[in-house]
Amino acid sequence: MRRHQGDNQRRRHSSHNAYQQNHSTKVAPSVTRWLLPVVSRHLGIKTRRQQELFLVGCIAVILVLWFLTPLSDYCATLILYTVPIESDVALGRKALLSLERKYPRVHDRWGVTRIGSELVNAGTFSKRDPSYRQRQLQQNPNLFDNIEIYEWDFGVVKAPTDMVNAFALPGGIVRVTDSLLKTLHLTDAELAALLGHEMGHILYRHSQKRTIKNHLLSTIWEAFSYEDNDGYSESFGEAVAEGLWKSASFLGELAFSRSDEYQADEAAWDLLASTYSTEVRRKLDARQFHPKSVKSLLSKLWKYQGGSGSTSWESTHPGTKDRIDALQKKWNTLDPLTRRRFV
Repeated sequence: MRRHQGDNQRRRHSSHNAYQQNHSTKVAPSVTRWLLPVVSRHLGIKTRRQQELFLVGCIAVILVLWFLTPLSDYCATLILYTVPIESDVALGRKALLSLERKYPRVHDRWGVTRIGSELVNAGTFSKRDPSYRQRQLQQNPNLFDNIEIYEWDFGVVKAPTDMVNAFALPGGIVRVTDSLLKTLHLTDAELAALLGHEMGHILYRHSQKRTIKNHLLSTIWEAFSYEDNDGYSESFGEAVAEGLWKSASFLGELAFSRSDEYQADEAAWDLLASTYSTEVRRKLDARQFHPKSVKSLLSKLWKYQGGSGSTSWESTHPGTKDRIDALQKKWNTLDPLTRRRFV
């Protein structure tokens, strides 16, 4: 009796395996067999060989567009627009826990917190100055829109001597390594440029964009299929934010792209220029930081790197030499009246 039952189970098991094997071999090619002939008829493709070449060509075009054009950046940016700004603060706080386990916070004897606060205040007040927005923020008039939403937190962390770097976490958290401060001996204006650069990464939400871009397909799939059984139906953007939460521990040391760096440099320039705003000078008793200090900062970093671009800073902030040239070109293109404002 037991042998008979075992024979039946083996037959059912073998028939189930046969079904799975036949099903898996048929389903995958079925899409290709159905789709290719339809497309081929519209395009006048007749032979099987031409169909295969067409398919390979389509894949090649998609890969070229994805890796050699800004297409992937545009897709990541569009998805990021759906993610609530308010979620950035909680995301940054979680990322900070991971970062400070590796690099503990130390006493700030360089004035990082004070200078950072001055930049936040300058950006906040200058966005209320219509003449400044029209004159200075032509490329990105909405740069400072989120500056009051974030919970800005500036500080110094202890790191190995070769860790000359700074970290920008979502929601307004900036950390500078003591190694950078001890090595580069920055002026207050250059330190303001460094903090302004990291603030630029935060205001442009570069960490979130890089994370989405690196896991674009899985991000979309998980957002559409997200379910946490809490009785609340999350929007697509809220579901993406939940996915970013899972990657929080890696946000502190993400490598930014060259385009991210150029944007952050522009933000630093505008933040330092905002200290010259009429509204800032009228409402705040604060110092002015010359925007050319961004170029001065990068020049110090490039000199420290020995002109090779092989340091921890360059590993997460690429393109230092090209960015120096771009900032000099930006200064050269300013009209004489604008230049005189910064004297």
